Amino acid sequence: MLSPKKIYERVSEHLLTQRAVSEDDNGSCRLRSPEGRKCAIGSLVNDDLYEPELEGVGISYYRHAQDGKLLRALFASNVNAYDPNIIDLLIELEEIHDYADIDEWPELLAALGKRHAFV
Repeated sequence: MLSPKKIYERVSEHLLTQRAVSEDDNGSCRLRSPEGRKCAIGSLVNDDLYEPELEGVGISYYRHAQDGKLLRALFASNVNAYDPNIIDLLIELEEIHDYADIDEWPELLAALGKRHAFV
Protein backbone atom coordinates (compact mmCIF):
# COMPACT_ATOMS: atom_id res chain seq x y z
CA MET A 1 0.00 0.00 0.00
CA LEU A 2 1.11 3.54 -0.73
CA SER A 3 2.15 5.54 2.32
CA PRO A 4 0.40 8.85 3.04
CA LYS A 5 3.56 10.65 1.88
CA LYS A 6 3.59 8.74 -1.43
CA ILE A 7 -0.11 9.51 -1.96
CA TYR A 8 0.57 13.19 -1.33
CA GLU A 9 3.58 13.22 -3.66
CA ARG A 10 1.76 11.38 -6.45
CA VAL A 11 -1.36 13.56 -6.32
CA SER A 12 0.67 16.77 -6.00
CA GLU A 13 2.83 15.89 -9.00
CA HIS A 14 -0.24 14.96 -11.02
CA LEU A 15 -2.19 18.15 -10.23
CA LEU A 16 0.78 20.46 -10.72
CA THR A 17 1.60 18.82 -14.06
CA GLN A 18 -1.99 18.71 -15.32
CA ARG A 19 -2.80 22.27 -14.14
CA ALA A 20 -6.46 21.81 -15.01
CA VAL A 21 -9.62 20.71 -13.23
CA SER A 22 -11.20 17.41 -14.15
CA GLU A 23 -14.85 18.19 -14.75
CA ASP A 24 -17.76 17.29 -17.00
CA ASP A 25 -19.54 19.55 -19.49
CA ASN A 26 -21.71 20.96 -16.66
CA GLY A 27 -18.69 21.99 -14.57
CA SER A 28 -19.08 19.19 -12.00
CA CYS A 29 -15.83 17.65 -10.79
CA ARG A 30 -15.20 14.12 -12.02
CA LEU A 31 -12.64 11.41 -11.35
CA ARG A 32 -12.03 11.37 -15.11
CA SER A 33 -13.16 14.06 -17.52
CA PRO A 34 -14.19 13.57 -21.15
CA GLU A 35 -10.85 15.24 -22.08
CA GLY A 36 -8.90 12.61 -20.13
CA ARG A 37 -8.12 14.76 -17.12
CA LYS A 38 -8.06 13.22 -13.65
CA CYS A 39 -8.95 14.74 -10.30
CA ALA A 40 -6.87 14.16 -7.17
CA ILE A 41 -8.65 10.89 -6.40
CA GLY A 42 -8.99 9.84 -10.03
CA SER A 43 -5.23 10.09 -10.42
CA LEU A 44 -4.86 7.33 -7.82
CA VAL A 45 -7.22 4.84 -9.49
CA ASN A 46 -5.37 2.56 -11.90
CA ASP A 47 -6.58 3.00 -15.47
CA ASP A 48 -7.61 -0.65 -15.75
CA LEU A 49 -9.79 -0.32 -12.64
CA TYR A 50 -11.58 2.88 -13.63
CA GLU A 51 -15.20 2.61 -14.70
CA PRO A 52 -17.86 5.32 -15.10
CA GLU A 53 -19.86 3.79 -12.22
CA LEU A 54 -17.20 5.15 -9.84
CA GLU A 55 -18.36 8.70 -10.60
CA GLY A 56 -20.94 10.68 -8.68
CA VAL A 57 -19.98 10.11 -5.04
CA GLY A 58 -17.26 12.34 -3.62
CA ILE A 59 -14.54 10.85 -1.45
CA SER A 60 -15.88 12.70 1.63
CA TYR A 61 -18.92 10.40 1.53
CA TYR A 62 -16.59 7.55 2.44
CA ARG A 63 -15.50 9.17 5.70
CA HIS A 64 -18.41 7.29 7.30
CA ALA A 65 -19.23 4.61 4.73
CA GLN A 66 -17.88 1.12 5.26
CA ASP A 67 -17.50 0.11 1.63
CA GLY A 68 -18.19 1.06 -1.94
CA LYS A 69 -16.94 0.73 -5.50
CA LEU A 70 -14.56 3.67 -5.21
CA LEU A 71 -13.00 2.33 -1.99
CA ARG A 72 -12.50 -1.06 -3.63
CA ALA A 73 -10.95 0.53 -6.75
CA LEU A 74 -8.59 2.61 -4.63
CA PHE A 75 -7.61 -0.40 -2.50
CA ALA A 76 -6.90 -2.43 -5.65
CA SER A 77 -4.76 0.53 -6.78
CA ASN A 78 -2.66 0.26 -3.57
CA VAL A 79 -4.42 3.09 -1.71
CA ASN A 80 -5.87 1.89 1.59
CA ALA A 81 -8.97 4.07 1.55
CA TYR A 82 -10.41 1.95 4.36
CA ASP A 83 -7.97 3.72 6.72
CA PRO A 84 -9.65 6.83 8.21
CA ASN A 85 -6.35 8.75 8.13
CA ILE A 86 -5.95 8.05 4.41
CA ILE A 87 -9.55 9.11 3.76
CA ASP A 88 -8.91 12.39 5.59
CA LEU A 89 -5.82 13.01 3.44
CA LEU A 90 -7.74 12.17 0.26
CA ILE A 91 -10.51 14.59 1.25
CA GLU A 92 -7.96 17.38 1.77
CA LEU A 93 -6.38 16.70 -1.62
CA GLU A 94 -9.74 16.53 -3.35
CA GLU A 95 -10.86 19.82 -1.78
CA ILE A 96 -7.81 21.56 -3.25
CA HIS A 97 -8.72 20.21 -6.70
CA ASP A 98 -12.43 20.96 -6.40
CA TYR A 99 -12.53 24.32 -4.64
CA ALA A 100 -9.25 26.20 -5.09
CA ASP A 101 -8.11 28.20 -8.08
CA ILE A 102 -5.47 26.37 -10.08
CA ASP A 103 -3.01 29.18 -9.38
CA GLU A 104 -3.40 28.47 -5.64
CA TRP A 105 -2.63 24.75 -5.97
CA PRO A 106 1.17 24.98 -5.49
CA GLU A 107 0.86 27.00 -2.27
CA LEU A 108 -2.03 24.91 -0.88
CA LEU A 109 -0.32 21.61 -1.68
CA ALA A 110 2.90 22.82 -0.06
CA ALA A 111 0.98 23.89 3.06
CA LEU A 112 -0.78 20.51 3.20
CA GLY A 113 2.59 18.77 2.91
CA LYS A 114 4.00 20.83 5.78
CA ARG A 115 0.94 20.20 7.99
CA HIS A 116 1.39 16.46 7.51
CA ALA A 117 5.22 16.67 7.75
CA PHE A 118 5.66 15.24 4.24
CA VAL A 119 8.02 18.03 3.16
